[in-house]
Amino acid sequence: MKSIFSKYYGLIPLLMLLSFVGYQSISFPIHDFANYYFGGKFLVEGHFTSLCYFPFEFNKAIADAGYSGIFVSYAPNTPFLALIFAPFSVLPIAISKIIFNSLSIFAFLYSIQKLSSFYQIKPIYLLLIPIIFFIPIRNEILFGQIYFLLFFFLSESWMAYQKNQLKTSACYLAIAILLKIFPALLLLIPLFKNQFKYLLYIAGFGFVFLGISVCFSGFEIWQYFLTTVLSKASNGEISEAYVSNYQSMLMFLKELLIYEPTLNRTTFYNSPAIFLALLLLFKSTLLVFGFFITKKATDFFLALSYWILVMLLISPYGSTYTLILLLFPYFGLIQSDCSKRKKIGGVILIFLANNLPTTIFLKYPFPFSYLRLFVLLLLLTLILYYCHKHINYTITAILLVTLSVLSITFAKRETSYSKYFLQKESPILIYDFQVKGQRLTYCYWNENGENTVAIPFEHSNEKPLQLKENQIYYNGIRLISDSGHKKKPLLVDGKFILYLSDYDRGIGFYTIRKVMLNTADDE
Repeated sequence: MKSIFSKYYGLIPLLMLLSFVGYQSISFPIHDFANYYFGGKFLVEGHFTSLCYFPFEFNKAIADAGYSGIFVSYAPNTPFLALIFAPFSVLPIAISKIIFNSLSIFAFLYSIQKLSSFYQIKPIYLLLIPIIFFIPIRNEILFGQIYFLLFFFLSESWMAYQKNQLKTSACYLAIAILLKIFPALLLLIPLFKNQFKYLLYIAGFGFVFLGISVCFSGFEIWQYFLTTVLSKASNGEISEAYVSNYQSMLMFLKELLIYEPTLNRTTFYNSPAIFLALLLLFKSTLLVFGFFITKKATDFFLALSYWILVMLLISPYGSTYTLILLLFPYFGLIQSDCSKRKKIGGVILIFLANNLPTTIFLKYPFPFSYLRLFVLLLLLTLILYYCHKHINYTITAILLVTLSVLSITFAKRETSYSKYFLQKESPILIYDFQVKGQRLTYCYWNENGENTVAIPFEHSNEKPLQLKENQIYYNGIRLISDSGHKKKPLLVDGKFILYLSDYDRGIGFYTIRKVMLNTADDE
């Protein structure tokens, strides 16, 4: 008994926190877990289609099934997640969440214990986990998220990789990628190390799991995910156009450099081309540094920590529970041979990234509303400082200067000549509108279901316009052509067009946009 206690006592505070929050989650709202549960439920019932990626259709189907008080969006989740959650969907949703959280907690504890044993992490550092990762752990369990499972698959994959068990490692990594696409960035590690056999294993397992998913969900939804959902998610288009809560470099640069008269009037300098160029330069710099670190570093776990951090920084959207993955840099710094001062500094930065109160700093004016992003960048700088001897700065500079010239020359961001019709505080999901009398009435959806708002609107006449191949036509001439989904175009007084669009927003998160007819003609 004493030997067991000495081996596992470092995990006792973590177990206590997980158990306490797990108990709290029983009376907590279903929250994000509903995304996964209903994806699995609709798959089992045979109506899991691309319409599930449109939040109005998804939420209406949930409401029609007899559920209330739920407002979710399946995007940007993969169809594979629906297959994983299909078994959970046969149970009542509250029971299902309890079982899922219990399994996730067990997998998380197992991974922590195994990883700490593998790298001989001292128990004192395990005792600090509940403090350093308090907010990510709490939100992960309360919201019913899947990042404990993602951590499990990534850690199992890495440990198998270190033991040269390449098939086992490839299997776990393939599952992680199908759960959340962004771990695909870790494929660069074997690519840069010329481990092509390992890459083939990953591809093989990936196609097997993908094939199984297609057998149950069909090819259509996977095609839609890969061609439409993934591209929008890559641009940070998950819900609204400007979401500082994501704390991503994409959103930071977007607020800095993309002017929008309704949502972002305080832009430092309006230049979509510079926005794209800087975003590409940022990502390319991290990839080039990662190439040299992967090729030359002797501390492979710290190299993994670098890529995990890059994965979080390159992602166009982030959340508190995503920061569970900072456990890799946490363990990476602790087991490294860098100085005690650097280790303490790194741990402090990880603590701040995890626990900075977003409800407070998001109220600050730009750029102070991005404090978590700045902390993550400081953490990255610390790891780079430790690994800087491995980087060839001459080659890096030549590559980045060349890339900068090319990106500034050719970068072009899609723009729309239309503008938001409603004010900044308008509902996030408007699914219908009509003009009648001297009023415009729009319908929106939230956790309370369907809602209707009527506002004064002076006009003389209105005329429905043709919508063909997702573009608006008038008298056979295309008027508006952007990539946003469009609905219900209406010509008002022969001067301007009102229509529903999810341009620069998440799929199906429609709002009313307005474009002057002479501006549309200029397109």
